[in-house]
Amino acid sequence: MTKRTLLVALCCFATFGPVSAGTSTFDVLGNLPPVVQDTTKAATCTVTYLVDDVTTNDLIAVRMQISPDPNEKPVGNLMPCPLDIPPRVASRALDACTKRAADPKQCVYADMGRDFELRPKVDNTAENNSRCASDKATDIGVACWRAGELQVCSVGCGDSPVNAVAAAARRCEAKQQRQCPITASLPVLARQ
Repeated sequence: MTKRTLLVALCCFATFGPVSAGTSTFDVLGNLPPVVQDTTKAATCTVTYLVDDVTTNDLIAVRMQISPDPNEKPVGNLMPCPLDIPPRVASRALDACTKRAADPKQCVYADMGRDFELRPKVDNTAENNSRCASDKATDIGVACWRAGELQVCSVGCGDSPVNAVAAAARRCEAKQQRQCPITASLPVLARQ
């Protein structure tokens, strides 16, 4: 009977296997989730164009965001803008005007050449000078003089509305050789 009891006991041990204790080097930090970094992004480069519908004298601000290069680093919480803006970006600014204008052919960039009142056409305006970029300026200003029914304008950039308007007025008066008393300004970045 003793041999039989011993055999039953051995069978029980064989079924359950050896008892093992927990690991002696328990890693407390192993199961923590990874640290999540702050997801606040720097503001993407924004280029703002001023486009004019000369049939109504409506001035339209067209803001477009440009995706930064993956290797770019923000400066002052702003992503840098590219040195060269592709012409198609400027064309899209003009398209925004033509979609709402009474006469799409009368949409022009807001920086106008001398004698614009005699030739109010797109080719007598300057796309590059009708824009401001968010990494260089906070505001875009415009200064104009009235020529009959038209307003003949120049655009300027600045770090405040006052400075943007002053820059636009200086450019307008230098280009047009007359005073440009009609002024306004807008932020380059849309208000949050």
